[in-house]
Amino acid sequence: MHGGHSHFAKYEVVVCKYCGSEDVVKYGVRDGVQDYICRACGRKFTAKDAPEGMQTPTEQIGSSLRMFYDGLSLSDVARNLEQTYDNPVNASTVYRWVIRFTLKALNLLEPLKPQVSDTWVADETMVKVAGHSLWFWDVIDEDTRFLLASHLSRTRGIGDVMTVMHRASKRAGKTPKWILSDSLGVYPDGIERIFGADAKHIQSRGFTEDININLIERFHGTLKERIKVLRGFKTEDTADLILDGFLLNYNFFRPHMMLRNKTPAEVAGIKTLIKRWEDVVRHSG
Repeated sequence: MHGGHSHFAKYEVVVCKYCGSEDVVKYGVRDGVQDYICRACGRKFTAKDAPEGMQTPTEQIGSSLRMFYDGLSLSDVARNLEQTYDNPVNASTVYRWVIRFTLKALNLLEPLKPQVSDTWVADETMVKVAGHSLWFWDVIDEDTRFLLASHLSRTRGIGDVMTVMHRASKRAGKTPKWILSDSLGVYPDGIERIFGADAKHIQSRGFTEDININLIERFHGTLKERIKVLRGFKTEDTADLILDGFLLNYNFFRPHMMLRNKTPAEVAGIKTLIKRWEDVVRHSG
């Protein structure tokens, strides 16, 4: 050894991408890429950072999901992949990624409990699904801006308020003290049926008052701008999933200027190693 440098090449340890074991052996070469098999968990993988059974790298798939939930159309995302990475995929492939990894993200992140305040804001807005007008309901925490729950419905009744309030309470693990909403008449009864006298309903009187629902209205404006590129969802199940994906993207992956460039999840005290869509793709094995 001279000058602190070794003459020997450094040995690179290959670790199983699924269980983290170092008990890994080579398992042939496919398309010029080394395959491995883990003797601890028995799963096969490649040295390339890509999900099992897929050729597109994790970073490209994660980038595609981020672009989609930031408002690019499926065809625009596919075009960007080809121009940036010389990876010619079609829009239907991107769509399959969106469905697959949105479901994975929900499974990974939905069980995590946010620490939220005692004041929640509820609202509803109209979205188009297969040419039909449906109602999208949601509940947001006033302090952390964490979106606690959503609900897609054909109606605009007491039962819909009960559904979204029940979901919000379950996600937060608590009952709020105050719930702000617009003047829709079904809110007071729906809130009372879920929370009884424990939560007080406060009706917003508009943007000029101290008490208003402008923070959730701003979110709805952003949501509507981004779903325009979808030209209307094809089915209600797909719409439900994609709208859940928008909320998840909002809560976990988009820092907010009003929150000092933190995400609502961070402000709500949620600790997770999953900070980006790329992390969802990587952890999906």
